[in-house]
Amino acid sequence: MKKAFITSLIVISYFTIYGCNKNDEATETVNIITTDISVSSAVSTIIWTDNSDLNQQLNTALAYNYGTALVSQTETALDFNSNMTQVIATIDFKTQFQSFYNDTNPSNNTVTINLVQESLTTEGVFLKADGPGNTYNLITSVLAPGANPIETPDCSHNAFGNHIDEVFDNDLNTNVFRFYLHTTPDDDRCINFDRQRNEIKSYSQSPDNLLGIENETVVYKWKFKLPTGFQSSTNFTHIHQLKSVGGALESMPIYTLTTRKGTPDRIELRYAETDNQITLLQTDLAPFLDTWVEVTETIKYSTNGTYDIEIKTINDGTILLTYANPSINNWRPNAEFVRPKWGIYRSIINVQDLRDEEVLFDEFSITEIE
Repeated sequence: MKKAFITSLIVISYFTIYGCNKNDEATETVNIITTDISVSSAVSTIIWTDNSDLNQQLNTALAYNYGTALVSQTETALDFNSNMTQVIATIDFKTQFQSFYNDTNPSNNTVTINLVQESLTTEGVFLKADGPGNTYNLITSVLAPGANPIETPDCSHNAFGNHIDEVFDNDLNTNVFRFYLHTTPDDDRCINFDRQRNEIKSYSQSPDNLLGIENETVVYKWKFKLPTGFQSSTNFTHIHQLKSVGGALESMPIYTLTTRKGTPDRIELRYAETDNQITLLQTDLAPFLDTWVEVTETIKYSTNGTYDIEIKTINDGTILLTYANPSINNWRPNAEFVRPKWGIYRSIINVQDLRDEEVLFDEFSITEIE
């Protein structure tokens, strides 16, 4: 009898211990964590000189989002193609953590960046101030030899003289171009009187390598400095445009960099696929004032084109504005070419908002990429 009791106790204990564990195992589930990890790039094209420069630009351009995962649970990689013209950046969960996470959008786990080694670009065109005197001749010799790539209000303000000259700049320790506009009597080339224009450009009389054509990629670079207290119109104050020539839409710029009066004043990147312009990006104008900035703008002229722009301070490299679009329409129907314009082009409908201005520019370059 005692032996039977002990045996029963052992059996009960067995099922109590092992039976309960078995049930626990049956009901136990792994909690899958839903999140989104991703990689993005501030640019679609990088122009690089050497490996150190390329690595630095990639570190600046790429941004990784780890969602709710730990950084240590993910891995990133850069996959360069054989001729170093493209790199694919990826992010994924490490193998041992893949069963713990559900990535809600795997399509944003890769990003492709085009790479152009600077030594492999075609020879660019460079316009640099060289000192007071013969400024118009210098500009013309680079942008349109034997023609006239300058649009100034000189005709309405003969007493002032040339509205573009050259001065020595102590910050850059070099000569730079100075663009003037006066609230009166300056106008738009004695043609339009509700606006004022003081710009330089490439156009139909310019060399072919200064004109953007379909399926071509072009890099534009330049420097500019807006003075302290710079006043913008509530309508428009353009400092850069990319305009197509030919076709029904040539009067509307494709891209415009403009400043605008507001609370606060701002600088805007504007875009028009057709005749309707939208704002792609805007930011506070204040950091741009009284400091030299450098602009790099890369565009592929195509109906399925790309566009990148970065503006950074020259003194410390702070990025003030950046925008990138890897798929955007940059070619108008029946267009012949696209040309850049730089300077000051502003409305004077609300002239009370404005003052006489002196804006500095220098080191304009146009480089076609093979």
